[in-house]
Amino acid sequence: MAELGNGRLVGFISVLLAGAVVTNLIWLPFSTVNLNRSIWIDVVMTMPMALLWVLLGTMRLQLRKTPFGYRDMVSEFAGRIQALAMALTVITLFSLVLLLVTYLAAATSRPLLDSYLAGGDASLGFDWVAYVRLLNGYPSIDHVLSMAYNSLSVQLLLLPAILALTARSDRLKEFVAHYGVAGCLMCLVTMAVPAAGAFEFYHPSPDILSSFDPGASARHLGQLHALRTLKPFLLEHPEGLVSFPSFHSSLAVIFAYSMRGIRYISLPVYALNAMLVLATFPEGGHYLVDVLAGLAVAAVAIQFVRWIAQGWPSLQSNSDVARLSPGRQQVPLS
Repeated sequence: MAELGNGRLVGFISVLLAGAVVTNLIWLPFSTVNLNRSIWIDVVMTMPMALLWVLLGTMRLQLRKTPFGYRDMVSEFAGRIQALAMALTVITLFSLVLLLVTYLAAATSRPLLDSYLAGGDASLGFDWVAYVRLLNGYPSIDHVLSMAYNSLSVQLLLLPAILALTARSDRLKEFVAHYGVAGCLMCLVTMAVPAAGAFEFYHPSPDILSSFDPGASARHLGQLHALRTLKPFLLEHPEGLVSFPSFHSSLAVIFAYSMRGIRYISLPVYALNAMLVLATFPEGGHYLVDVLAGLAVAAVAIQFVRWIAQGWPSLQSNSDVARLSPGRQQVPLS
């Protein structure tokens, strides 16, 4: 059953990535977005990892024919590196493809819905400006929060490496699937709810962000507004354009979930990603409802991937009924 689940996940990840690529290929010619040559260089940069996967696979095949005292050990280690190489290749491709989708989605004249998002915060009793001002009064804490926020790209490399090197191949496939599903959901939601972010809506005084990077929350705004003019736009230096939902918050949950039960690692990762979520307000310019939506996206992605790996509940229940029907021999599944 475990092998069947792995096969389902690999097939699902392949179909999801292919679907995202096809979406871009169909949408791009009808959009005002044009790609700089450097974007294609980023795609080509994934090739060394894919080539490493092929070379390691070839080496493992050759090892089977070679009498060697440490053959099994070397082959097993090579297999772990091979799994890591493929995971990082797929994660990078997902990142590039979904980033392009966010740019295509941002090239719209539909009104921004920041007033509704700010209203949602108000209904929850959350004051964004007061929260950021409060944090800004503790520079040492702010420094730690900023480091946690900027750890996302490091975690995206380090956590798959931990899973691969500790022979948690099932968990590694889960991680990649969670990333892809959450990214696709993020794109769908941001298409429905375009927003510029709390920094643009509140126009806070620079003094309440003196302990943070003042440009972090506003770096994307120039590109966002340029895209919304519906004039030709050359994508050269990509930025994160999505306000609702917070993808940082989604990934914080996915990162923490991927390390569950791993001794000496899980607790530090939990703490780091809790701080990452707290930092999304000043560093990412996110509303509270952005963060809550990001957490919900992660929860949906985790549950959806579990269904894919284990089989849909309806199909599983039908299988159970068939096995337990009178006149049928009960055959254990594992």
